[in-house]
This record gives sequence, C-alpha cells and structure tokens, in this order.
Amino acid sequence: MNIVFLDRATIGPSVQFPKPAFNHKWAEYPQTTREQTIARLQGADVAITNKVIIDKAVLDACPTLQYIAVAATGMNVVDLNTCAERGITVANVSDYATQDVAEHAFMLMLALTKQVKAYSAALAQGQWQASKQFCFFLDDQPPISTLRGKVLGLIGTGNIAQATAKIAKAFAMEVIYYSPSGRTAVGNVNCVSLNELLAISDIISIHCPLTEHTQTLIGKKQLALIKPSALLINTARGPIVDINALLNALHNNKLAGAGLDVLPEEPPTQSSAIMQALDNPRLIITPHTAWASHNAMQNLANQLIKKLEAFVAGQPASD
Repeated sequence: MNIVFLDRATIGPSVQFPKPAFNHKWAEYPQTTREQTIARLQGADVAITNKVIIDKAVLDACPTLQYIAVAATGMNVVDLNTCAERGITVANVSDYATQDVAEHAFMLMLALTKQVKAYSAALAQGQWQASKQFCFFLDDQPPISTLRGKVLGLIGTGNIAQATAKIAKAFAMEVIYYSPSGRTAVGNVNCVSLNELLAISDIISIHCPLTEHTQTLIGKKQLALIKPSALLINTARGPIVDINALLNALHNNKLAGAGLDVLPEEPPTQSSAIMQALDNPRLIITPHTAWASHNAMQNLANQLIKKLEAFVAGQPASD
C-alpha cells in the first residue's frame, strides 16, 4: 500500500505514528498546497489529510485512491459524495480530544467571566502597582462574574457537548441544548430551538460540525437575539460564526465577550478584521489549539493507524 500523508506538520512533532502492520510505503509532507495535491497523490492507495482538500478534481486525477484517512473529526475537506460513488472509503478519527476541547471551552468561559485579559493588561501597564489599595478594579470593563447559576446553551449534542455539560454541572450551571441535526433530547434534557437557546443563555458554546446547514449559523440576526451580557464560545469550526457580525456586536456592546479557538480563515492574515480587534479585552482568540494536547494528538495517531490496518485486513474498525 502506497500511503501519502499530505500535511504531517498539522500533528505535533512529539507525536509518533505507529508503523502500519502491513507491507507499505510511507511518504509524508509537512504541508501540501492545492497545486501540489494531485502530483503527490499520483499512484497513492491511501491519502492522509488533516486540512488539505480532496475534492472531485483531485479524485478524478487520482484513480488509485482506495482509502482517505482524515486526521480529524470533521470530514468537510473531502468530497464524500464522489468517494461514495467510487467506492473510496473515508474514515475520520473521533472522540480523541473530547475532554481537551471541553476543558478549553471552559478555560475561555472562565477567562472571560473573570476578565483575565483586561486585568492582565492593566497589570502589565502598571495600573495595580500605581493604585492605593490592595484590590484593583477596572471601571471600563464588565464586572467580574461567576459561572454558578448561569445558563449554558450548547449548540450540538455530541460527545464534546456532553463532556462540556458535565463540567458545567460541576460549576452548578444549568445546561440547555440545541441540536442542528434535529435531536430532540439529550438524556432527560429536552432540546430547544436555536432562537430559544440564544435568548435564554448566559453563555453559548458551539460544539457542532461544519455543514451546509451550520455555515454562518450564528449571524447578525442570531446575535441580535443574544443578551448583551452573554458570552459566545466557539471551539468547533470558524465558519459557523459570521465574524464580521460578531465583531460588530462586540464593538456595539451587544455581546459581553467572545472566546474563539477557530476562525473562518486559518491562519488569519495580520490585516484581517479579527486580528485588528485583538486588543479588545472582551475578545480572546487561541490558535486552534483546543484539541492539541500531546495525549489527544497521540490518541488521534493511534486511532488513525488502527482504522487503516482494519481496512487493509478487511475488518470493520472501532474507535
């Protein structure tokens, strides 16, 4: 089997991919541009991709492909319909960073409710040092708050959303769900409509896949339904949120804060609107690292190779 890994650098250098237990050739590239994709997949039986797009044009030009391993949970980088028509197996890796992403979402919630960015900046500017009392307060920022008793609205009902809900319960929060896929309940908790979730929630955290139905799911109209005191957290996929509408809401004090681990364009350009807003103390951005603990990435690598070995052996793969 001729295996080609198109973007190995998207998985941390400390992570080791196990050697597949079958006869194979392995070629890997740190990154692959769209122009390089077809050339590098010539003669390949297996393609491994994290973010490199494998669309119909690539599939048309690479007839030897039998298996595409997506080194992530979301499979929006692959033309699944064309793969299904041609009998090409596509496998993702699921549940490898569930706890990591849930923890990261809560880190963003806590940082925003405790005004960590604003107070850290004030400290760096010497404002506490120049004050005349032991406790320094910022008058131009929302007050420091608590998570206890707040309503957490989860967009999505999968493993990550449920792991986030479990942490929320430990903080004595109330949890509600909206299911983009149409699920009616999670355990004994009934799902609500998106509009109801947006209107009720004190914190909204997004944990759903990017699909044609969730593209810009949160736009100007939806942001107008959110309480001005609420927070928006996105650790799912950037295009689910209309960034320009979000920036306008923050600028006009229609939203108390936003914590983003994902953006519509990754990496963003320095001149982009979102990068120009980095000095806003009510906006926290992390560089798509919610999933990226060493343990999670090693788990991903192990699962990916296990599924590939099962495919070659003609066996169904389990996570």
